[in-house]
Amino acid sequence: MGRLVEPSNFTKKLIERGSRRETGWPRYIFLCLGSIVKRLESCRESCWESCIFCCIIVSNCCIIVSNCCCCVYPAAACQGIFDEFVSHYFKRPEHSTEEKPKHPIDLKKVVPDYGAYNLMDPTLYEAVKEDDIDAFRNTLQRISTEKDILDRTSPSGNSLLHEAASFGSKKIAKDIIDHHPSLLTRRNIIGDTALHVAAKRGKLDVLKVLTVDSGKQTSGNPLEGPSLAYEYNDDMQLLRMQNQVGNTALHEAVIADGLAEVEYLLSKDSETAYYLNEEGVSPFCLAAETGNKDILRRLLELVDGNDKLIGRPRRESPIYAVILQRSLDMLEEIAKTKQVLFHIRDEKGKTPLYFAASKGYLEGVQFLLHYSRQSTLERSTKGDFPIHAACKNGHVNVVNVLLEEQWPDPTELLNKEGQNILHVAAKSGKDVVVKNILRNPKLEKLLNAKDNGGNTAVHLASMNLHPKVVVSLTWDKRIDLKLTNMAGLTALDVLADCGSIPPTTFTERYTVWALFSANTPLTPIGTRILRRRRIPPNQNRIKDMVNLLSLVTILVATVTFAAGLTVPGGINSSESSDHKKDQGMATLVHRGMFQVFIVCDTIGMYCSIIGTFILMWAQLGDYHVAFTAFRCALFFLGIALFATSLAFMAAVYVVVSKVNWLATLGLVMGITFIAFLSTNYIMLIFPLGWPHPVFHYISHYTILVTLRFMGSNVEAPVDHKKKDSQPAKKDEQFEGSVTGPDSV
Repeated sequence: MGRLVEPSNFTKKLIERGSRRETGWPRYIFLCLGSIVKRLESCRESCWESCIFCCIIVSNCCIIVSNCCCCVYPAAACQGIFDEFVSHYFKRPEHSTEEKPKHPIDLKKVVPDYGAYNLMDPTLYEAVKEDDIDAFRNTLQRISTEKDILDRTSPSGNSLLHEAASFGSKKIAKDIIDHHPSLLTRRNIIGDTALHVAAKRGKLDVLKVLTVDSGKQTSGNPLEGPSLAYEYNDDMQLLRMQNQVGNTALHEAVIADGLAEVEYLLSKDSETAYYLNEEGVSPFCLAAETGNKDILRRLLELVDGNDKLIGRPRRESPIYAVILQRSLDMLEEIAKTKQVLFHIRDEKGKTPLYFAASKGYLEGVQFLLHYSRQSTLERSTKGDFPIHAACKNGHVNVVNVLLEEQWPDPTELLNKEGQNILHVAAKSGKDVVVKNILRNPKLEKLLNAKDNGGNTAVHLASMNLHPKVVVSLTWDKRIDLKLTNMAGLTALDVLADCGSIPPTTFTERYTVWALFSANTPLTPIGTRILRRRRIPPNQNRIKDMVNLLSLVTILVATVTFAAGLTVPGGINSSESSDHKKDQGMATLVHRGMFQVFIVCDTIGMYCSIIGTFILMWAQLGDYHVAFTAFRCALFFLGIALFATSLAFMAAVYVVVSKVNWLATLGLVMGITFIAFLSTNYIMLIFPLGWPHPVFHYISHYTILVTLRFMGSNVEAPVDHKKKDSQPAKKDEQFEGSVTGPDSV
């Protein structure tokens, strides 16, 4: 065992100081040192003082390695922890050249939990509220024996520095910072620092106190060591701290319309103008959204260098926020201050004109064309012009304006895929733009143009399942439906390769009908694709459909049979009849609507029975027979339902015919319902996909009416891996031939 090392002068002073106290940390240190010294053997003098604090922290249970000159904690780590502890109890020598380690601030630190046990003194709160520095200092001296006075908070987590910032108590705020600079980064329950609060309340004087000049150091408490304000300001971290919603102090100043506060904060750190909050909004965008021209002007003037805006995300630039807000006044303000913003690009290489065109902001597009006409021919990183963005989003008015201002020959406005504006509109399913192009005789060259893959507009609309666009294109006689792409596929072939076999959605089914009714050819390659991709029939699904249809036909037969025996108005009995020859006859047999009832009820009865018997063929087990039987039974069931509805309407009319308004109302309601039922039934069984001029005419309007009725649900985007790619190769060899509108 080695000799015990004589404690240093510093340790002796520490023990002497603890011996004069009966409670508190110094007393605890003194008691622990007695046991620690007995256990220390040979230890380097340079590590002795650090070992003391390490042993105290673990409650006198620190493990000392025998025959070693150091504790289990590395000397450097012990020294760092010890320095932090000593800075709260002892004054560092002013001539010390020891560099204090920096502790980076978490700009989005989680807000601590503030309990009732840590509430601030009400007297101090009142002194801060009244901005009474003398009362504040007197109260501090009176309660100085209490621990952590300045660390206490209000119920909302506000420290005394928060309250001083809120009430504009400049002197008290400076006094608090001098004695407790760590409160600069203290957050309340919503994550606000004192700087946030001062910016919200518009307290410019307090803002200046909270943000000291770079390179200067605030005076600190002798027991605190050097002020932390220098460190925070040196790294601009205090100005960049964000609250729970992601706002910096500059965000809050812009929201509060504090022009002076905005100017001051920008002069301290202009980079915060690009910081995004949790909603993805920068102070630039906030100024544009609030419509404060003065603040926006100052933001634009005080930002150093225009190159900082180039290539930044769109949400950080004010020009895009102004376009999104559709504020022409703010655009004019930017034109007066910094027209260079009209020429910058975002991270995707898109100009403000491109963005305005994509949003359909017609007035903004016209305004931007006046200042940056050359932007009409500037591509994005994907190779699109602004007119392509307008076509992609269906803004027909913007398309017309850009057509007048752009290159004289529209056929040269191609993106990187070689697609013109008709290609882009058809691919995106924007029928209104497609119709506008079809009506323009100057754009006739675009109708049958091909892109880099040889696809025409019909190809692109078909593979992306846009039936409305397909209907519009196939209705125009100038469209050549026989054109093939580089893979040798027509539009119908492309659909066969991209869609489901058989069609499973309305978009697929209507697209198939539109192409078949327009007599779009199916090449041998397309036939082989159908044969390859055909899915085996689902026997269980057919069985369920047959069972359901059988149940409905039997139900209709039962209802019509019962209605035929219990006719409206009843039957003449032998007791009430004046003439025996009328016994057993219906009392209303001579009424016209009663006769309609009898005829329709009879039709409904027999059609439902026929449908029931036809469905018996579906039980033979053959898929094709079962499907044919199902289609035939569905036809007879539709007639039965139609006839039963007519019978019910006639029966109601005949029994209330003496009340004219009620009879008329029942008749109108019945006719309306029957018309709706008939339309749906005809659309269900009508061969819309037959390649005949008459059926093409009917299919055209039927599909348009149905799509308009069903709205945007039918035009939902379809995601398939082969979109925009070549669906198949010419040399594919498959056997068999499958054609027909329901085979795609």
